[in-house]
Parts: sequence; C-alpha cells; structure tokens
Amino acid sequence: MSPRLLLLCPALLLAACVDPNGNYINPFAPQPAPYSPQQEQWRTQNRDQAQQENQYAYERGVSDGRADANAGLSKSVARHYQNYTPATQQAYQQGYDQGYLPPLAPLPGAGGVPQPAWPSQPQPQVPGYPSGSPAPQSNDPYYQQGYDYGLRDRVSGRPSDPSAHTGRYDPRYRRSFERGYVDAYNSR
Repeated sequence: MSPRLLLLCPALLLAACVDPNGNYINPFAPQPAPYSPQQEQWRTQNRDQAQQENQYAYERGVSDGRADANAGLSKSVARHYQNYTPATQQAYQQGYDQGYLPPLAPLPGAGGVPQPAWPSQPQPQVPGYPSGSPAPQSNDPYYQQGYDYGLRDRVSGRPSDPSAHTGRYDPRYRRSFERGYVDAYNSR
C-alpha cells in the first residue's frame, strides 16, 4: 500500500464521524436517545390512541356487518361511510367482513362442535361467476370469505398468497377458505 493512502485513512475515518450538520461525533461516546422523555411519552400515547381507534372501528364494523347480514342487505361497507375514517377504514372493513359471516352454532348431536349456521335468506351471487349459475360452495361462509380475500388481492395486484390471511378465518376451515381464495384469484 502506498504511503499516500495510509495518510488518507485517518482522515477518512474522521470524516465518517461527522453528523449531517458538520459536527464531530465521537464514535465511542454514548449516543443520546433519539427522543426526549416527553416526545417518547407523546409517541406512546398517540400509538395507544390509534390502536384504540382501530379497535373501536373493528367492533363497529362487526356490529354493522352483523346487522346488514341479519337484515338481508348486500355486503357494502360504503353504506356505512360515516362510521370510519381513512385511518380506521381497514380495521372497519375487517370487522365488517367478520360480522357479515354467519354465526357459528352447535349442530344437534355433534357434541357441541360449532358449525356454520346458515341464514334463511338466499345467498347473493358471487362476482366473477356468470349470472344464473350459482357460485360453487355458495352456502359455505369460509369459501365465500376466501373468495372475497382472493378477489381483493387479485384486483389490488398482490401476489396469490392465501397464507397471508392466516388468523382471519377459523383454521378448521382452512381448505374451504383456500379453495375460495384460489378460485377468486384465478377467475377472470
């Protein structure tokens, strides 16, 4: 290595220890916290408030979805635009989707194992299927839920990945959910 390069090394190391304002930073000194205690407290309070607002929006979505399903109305979050803000729209949508599903009721003689309770009103046609022909598995709420998520992912340009929605459906009905997801994602 040439002596010139050896002389440049300490200068380069010192130049690397300068903040964007040109102030020297001692790399061995303890670094100050990025936020003051007051700023950190403010950030924590805002984070907690945002989580609380999302929880309220989710619960309101469940309630509105359940009410729409019981009234036989079509699935439409836009009908309840006044119940969420742009920041809480996703939480409300998830709650609405969950509330619109039929409730689980134990089957008689099945030992109390929850099974989907089917609503008495006819199931709506699923988008993407020709009118007049019923969608496959139209009476299966987990298939329908998978279909909704698959359609949403396809339209938004996301890759096909039903496992990305794990935790949003009952794991006992994974096959039904995935079948609906794949059918919707691959439909044109």
